[in-house]
Amino acid sequence: MIGTSRTRFCFAVFFAVASQQLSARQTSGAPPEPAPAQKPDAAPEPPKKGLEFKIGESTLKVGGYVKLNLIHDFDRIGSTDSFDPRTIDTSGLDGENTRMHARDTRINLDLRTPTDIGELKTYIEGDFFGDGNAFRLRHAYGQIDHLLAGQTWTTFMDEDAMPTTLDFESPTAFPLIRQAQVRYTQKFEGGGYAAVSLEDPNNDLVSPPGVPGVEESPIPDINARVRLENERGHVQLGLWGGMTKFQPDAGASDNVELWGVNLATKERTWGDDYAILQLTYGDGVGRYRGGVTAAPDSDGNLEAVRMSAWMGAYMHSWSPKYRSTVTYSAGRGDLPGGAPADANEAVTYLATNLIWQYCDRAWVGIEYLHGTLDEFDGDDGAADRVQLSWRFDL
Repeated sequence: MIGTSRTRFCFAVFFAVASQQLSARQTSGAPPEPAPAQKPDAAPEPPKKGLEFKIGESTLKVGGYVKLNLIHDFDRIGSTDSFDPRTIDTSGLDGENTRMHARDTRINLDLRTPTDIGELKTYIEGDFFGDGNAFRLRHAYGQIDHLLAGQTWTTFMDEDAMPTTLDFESPTAFPLIRQAQVRYTQKFEGGGYAAVSLEDPNNDLVSPPGVPGVEESPIPDINARVRLENERGHVQLGLWGGMTKFQPDAGASDNVELWGVNLATKERTWGDDYAILQLTYGDGVGRYRGGVTAAPDSDGNLEAVRMSAWMGAYMHSWSPKYRSTVTYSAGRGDLPGGAPADANEAVTYLATNLIWQYCDRAWVGIEYLHGTLDEFDGDDGAADRVQLSWRFDL
């Protein structure tokens, strides 16, 4: 698929821009600027960003960014604002589309207040990815001492092992979800920590055909993580357990036990470069990326959808101003015999980009994306996209 003429065209555009920008850097007499701001621990300490206010003994920081995206799709895909391979059209019909939006613009408030048992952190963040560009809640939680309560990234995932993509969706083959929770964290001497949480059981099951009833979640999700740190990065193991059931209007309920593991690592290689690897496996674990938790088998009995997935990424820093990330991920579900014919069985996601950090609070980048989708009935499809993004940090 990647040998098509339009794919070669996408790569030609990408590398032409890269060569032009790197050539300009080599001939410019301007002094190097500070390294681009990077959230991951493998990167240099980022420059101070956001607006900070002192209110009595409390400190309030206002952060976020404005981001414009120019997107061109060479194939039909349902998710025109983000690149989700699960929405690739499998009809074989031609189609292309151009789209501009600023929906992943976000703003956050971070309030730190001293208390008699330690510092209280209160954090609220939202973006405009709601319906009709409506403001949407991303994070809202309070944290003091060992306890956190509110909505934020699930304890099951490793938020520090996410590759940098211009695309808002990001690779589809690892846990990436925010949900309400209560979490307890215990730090280790010398670095690292363990955490356990009770979280919102937001499962999605396919009901047995022709059987009226409702889905129920009898218990909250039980999640945990253990992180071990080393001089070059970290390794984290995430664990998940839960349950879902179908309660028919007449007859006994059908209960399904759920579980999953996520192994993630992020390590520096040389200079400011780093590599990321994530492996995910379990029964119903696809629900941590918007997938189906359970579906009926050939006899109409509910069965958890077993899923395996992996994601690898590498970030290379060309200079203090230029960096690139290459990311690939693949996921496959073992669908029960009674699953819908058009259910997603396997997806892949490829992204490669070049980002120019032309000042400490702004960058512009170009990214090529390629994805594939295989459905349960044997239909398949592929899609290519080029995206330009421009971001301004508060």
